[in-house]
Amino acid sequence: MVKEIVVAGLGPGSLDHLSFGVWQLLQKGDRRIILRTAKHPVVAEMDRYNINYESCDRFYEEKDTFYDVYQAIVGYLIETVKRDSSLQQLIYCVPGHPTVAEETVRMLLARGKEEGVTIRLIPSMSFLDSLYAALTIDPTEGLLVLDALRVEESQLNTGQHTIFTQVYNRLVSSDLKLILLERYPPEHPVKVISSAGIPGIERISEVPLYQLDHINWFDHLTSVYVPPLPGEVKEHGCKYPLDPLVEVMETLLSPRGCPWDREQNHFTLKPYLLEEAYEVIEAIDSGDMHKLREELGDLLLQIVFHTALAQSRNEFDHNDVIEEITLKMIRRHPHVFSNVQVKNSQEVLQNWEEIKAKELGKPLKKGRVMDKLNKSLPALLLAEEVQKMVKKVGFDWDDIQGAWDKLTEEMEEAKQAWQEKGDLEGELGDLLFAVVNVARFGKISPEAALLKTIQKFIRRFNYMEEKVMQQNLKWEELDLQKMDTMWEEAKKSGF
Repeated sequence: MVKEIVVAGLGPGSLDHLSFGVWQLLQKGDRRIILRTAKHPVVAEMDRYNINYESCDRFYEEKDTFYDVYQAIVGYLIETVKRDSSLQQLIYCVPGHPTVAEETVRMLLARGKEEGVTIRLIPSMSFLDSLYAALTIDPTEGLLVLDALRVEESQLNTGQHTIFTQVYNRLVSSDLKLILLERYPPEHPVKVISSAGIPGIERISEVPLYQLDHINWFDHLTSVYVPPLPGEVKEHGCKYPLDPLVEVMETLLSPRGCPWDREQNHFTLKPYLLEEAYEVIEAIDSGDMHKLREELGDLLLQIVFHTALAQSRNEFDHNDVIEEITLKMIRRHPHVFSNVQVKNSQEVLQNWEEIKAKELGKPLKKGRVMDKLNKSLPALLLAEEVQKMVKKVGFDWDDIQGAWDKLTEEMEEAKQAWQEKGDLEGELGDLLFAVVNVARFGKISPEAALLKTIQKFIRRFNYMEEKVMQQNLKWEELDLQKMDTMWEEAKKSGF
């Protein structure tokens, strides 16, 4: 006959929370009952009803680590039920619910399969159910349950209700406090709960986070509840978490990861960042949303890559990047997130510049105008930014006619420089700067306009090349007139 171990949950601590099925099983009197621990309030009720049992508390004294304790308990249970030929069924009782924060049950399920022993679970109310009632929280709003003995900073989510289990002494609470202070302000209120749901001994105390380890009544039935930070509760949680991509990048940069990725730094990645940004622009111009989705992902990867490199040197991490831009957007949109009133988009831009100046600790109109320039921009973009800045101080034409006249003037000077072997490079630079001015007045990005023209040229030239190959011709066999004919065909075909 197959041997069986029945795992029975004893509930959070009150006899009222024990399931009827478990209570019937305990009262039968013809079963051998083994408790993971006798340090549980329901055990006193078992004594009152003369229910015989033995506990595994001795293993906690004999072993050095919890893992060793759990291994010893599981080994003892399997050995006991297999060794005793007269014992067909063994009752193993655990606090709360058998599958909630019970490592021995997880280990027992795996070991039972290996040893040919059937493991059956009979639940009672979980300690979490008592906590929900004591704290009056709805877990469907988003709840994180973590083991205080194994929690890591990366697991924290400041936008969710969080419960930490196994906070059984001040040392554990102190370690937990230090981890929480990485993500929560010191004054953030937290609740310490002991014996939740047990009449007469339930205890709840709210303290600021920095005082978490000042409490002197921690025990084996103590948990800590950390509410979400104000303004960070998401109705349905995070729909599009970045974690999977971050984890992929961390794997690529790990010792067992990709040799090429591990050789990179911020400077070697600069060309790829630019390339991906331009490919996003190309996808936008193409109108291909599938392509845009793909290219935005490639650009996002560059951001994750740079952040992962910084995180590896403890400079900043992904949370810092997201928090920085989130707070910046809130600060710079007081007309949305505060009570500032604006009449139009021009006032929005003015507020933006004033707020930006305050953030930098500089008066808005002090210092040189060009000090604010990002001089690493591509030339056309830099020219556009220069012209926008001098416009702010009034150095600009009243309308586009002045820009057109300047463009004509610079064109003539460039022709003259060519004819007289003068400073052609300088005059062409002036001509391009004048073209940027015209584009600016027309509210057109010269960088985007030139890129669009380049892409158009490539499409038309590709069309010509297809014709050359279809007709079995060679480029050297074609004169300019024939090429012009093909070019016009490409234009008429919509390329």
